[in-house]
Amino acid sequence: MASTARLSTSCSLATGSITIRSRRTTMAAIGCAPSGSRTHRRSAGLSLCRSSTAGAEGGRKMEDYNSAMKRMMRNPYEYHHDLGMNYAVISDSLIVGSQPQTPEDIDHLKNEENVAYILCLQQDKDIEYWGIDFLAILSRCKELGIKHIRRPAVDFDPDSLRSQLPKAVSALEWAISQRKGRIYVHCTAGLGRAPAVAIAYMFWFENVDLNTAYKKLTSIRPCGPNKRAIRAATYDLAKNDPLKEPFETLPEHAFEGIADWERKLIHNRVRALREA
Repeated sequence: MASTARLSTSCSLATGSITIRSRRTTMAAIGCAPSGSRTHRRSAGLSLCRSSTAGAEGGRKMEDYNSAMKRMMRNPYEYHHDLGMNYAVISDSLIVGSQPQTPEDIDHLKNEENVAYILCLQQDKDIEYWGIDFLAILSRCKELGIKHIRRPAVDFDPDSLRSQLPKAVSALEWAISQRKGRIYVHCTAGLGRAPAVAIAYMFWFENVDLNTAYKKLTSIRPCGPNKRAIRAATYDLAKNDPLKEPFETLPEHAFEGIADWERKLIHNRVRALREA
């Protein structure tokens, strides 16, 4: 089998090295048939699924999307829809990635990654923009016994992310507590909303501070989720004094850590959202 082409940089972790395949990897290198059929390959925690090359319209959509992403994240993270679904295994129970594009992607998540839940952060317009047959995705999830959960947030909107994080983390925490399989958390590119939800979960429920959670995830899946939105959502959940000063007036690094009583309060408030 031909070896895969690789980017010049890789992330070194305690568990090994993760290499992200270049978008210029040849079809032979990743095992694609000439017809453009999908295939799935894994590389130490990160997986890439490739589809046939998009046309001019798809290219323009990716350029527009990546321009918006660079403006909001201030980092050169890009989404290449033509390369298919890609994701990173964050822990034994949690996977963060880009949008599934076909029912075959759902098959892969079920069969190769033991995914039992999918948490989608996309709005309807996000799915429609990329031409995804969402009904086919939902149908395949139902056939395979995967529970599909939606907690939409507006893309590139930190205020929307702030307001939706508690509900999204509530769904994630519940799914993890069921111990039925892994949870696949995704937005469109898997670089903003989805990793923010995963980081917030780790911060609030894994007894670590925000910077530790942020570093852990971004060392596995390089991305630039909005840290300020996570801090603001933390403030919203931990606030128990109606006269407390507004978040916007607090120091830059406020709520990157929380006291034990604040963490307990956050747990109670997040879990209460399960029925909301």
